[in-house]
Amino acid sequence: MAQHGFVFRRYDSWFLKFRTKFLVNGVIVRKQKCVFLAKYDSNRFRCEGDVADLASEVMAGIRAAEKCPQSERPFIDYVEDVYLPFVQRTMKPSTYAGYRSYFERYIKPRTKKYALRDFTIATVSALLEDVAAMHTLNTDTVGKVRSILSGIFTYAMAKGNFPGKSASDNPASKAMIPEAATEPKETVAATRDEVKTILALLDADGLTLERAAVALIAYTGVRPGEARGLRWEEWNRTASQIKVTRSIWHAIEGTTKTEQSNRFVTVTDELRTILLGLWKWQGSPLGGYILARADGGRVNLDNMAKREIRPALWRCVVCKKAESASHEGHEFEKDETVPRWRGWYSVRRFHGTVVRQECGSSETGSKALGNSKEVFNKHYDKPTEVPSDVRKAVNGATRGLTDVQRLFTGSN
Repeated sequence: MAQHGFVFRRYDSWFLKFRTKFLVNGVIVRKQKCVFLAKYDSNRFRCEGDVADLASEVMAGIRAAEKCPQSERPFIDYVEDVYLPFVQRTMKPSTYAGYRSYFERYIKPRTKKYALRDFTIATVSALLEDVAAMHTLNTDTVGKVRSILSGIFTYAMAKGNFPGKSASDNPASKAMIPEAATEPKETVAATRDEVKTILALLDADGLTLERAAVALIAYTGVRPGEARGLRWEEWNRTASQIKVTRSIWHAIEGTTKTEQSNRFVTVTDELRTILLGLWKWQGSPLGGYILARADGGRVNLDNMAKREIRPALWRCVVCKKAESASHEGHEFEKDETVPRWRGWYSVRRFHGTVVRQECGSSETGSKALGNSKEVFNKHYDKPTEVPSDVRKAVNGATRGLTDVQRLFTGSN
């Protein structure tokens, strides 16, 4: 006979007591558990019968969970022993590292008392609220935490480890992003003048490799990891294109982020000149990585930006020299007309924006970056003027209004 649990009131709250399965030292045992149902309310939850539906809902969930052999496992154990190893086996190393980092920082400290079966929409929503309250996070970051939780429960449901028959039973699917989360900061794209100035300053300082790295991303739109994976033998000089087939994260070489990222990118005349300068500077190699150190190893673009590019752009307004140079007869004062380095993705956004402006098509812009159209429109198209296709459409739509006005005024 199925148990119905025991409802009781203690002080100003209603509780439900029942017996269920727990995993203790690797052995499943039945123990008593008590859960909160609702606050006592003289109008709504005045007597035991008023919370009967809440108790029935909890017990239905308990009975469903008991049919799933893994649902009684501690949530943290399930994630660390089952889900994260699955992510490591099936996803890219960078994805696994991101999931693990988010889990360790935001999820694990708040789920120590929960078994897998204990999660509801309210549980996930409360967890997200606590994350947003304790950390200064924007909605995209909190949404990422929710997305990871959703992935955990989707996997558990697919394996029969968490009760649920459809996606709507995933407790993270309808959890709300808390109001405490801030709006994400607007991302920026480098302008054409900024890119040209940066390339000129790097050239003036003899930073051939750094100049080529900026030019590759600015003029082809490849991701930083893809830029690190480009090889000389994959540059078709006759067709003026380079094949993008790999991406490198830290020291791990792998495939590109998505299937559509596996593509050819155009080598413009200006980029060709810069690449030929780098090729000769490296000793005219027959193959190997384009962005290679003196020993032939791949460069670390983050270190390059920190140690070489940023200092090269930190110029003195008086003598135009870098801060590290000698400034005889005056103190160093930053030249604010020199653009600041705003990251590799700012020059990638430059590429997407100018392609979109030139061709008047988000679809073409997304293909240039190897992204979906939706991702391109949200993150990479940063216009500073009316796009050409929009201007053409508006002019065409309003031309008829001008003709009607002439008809009534009699003007030519």
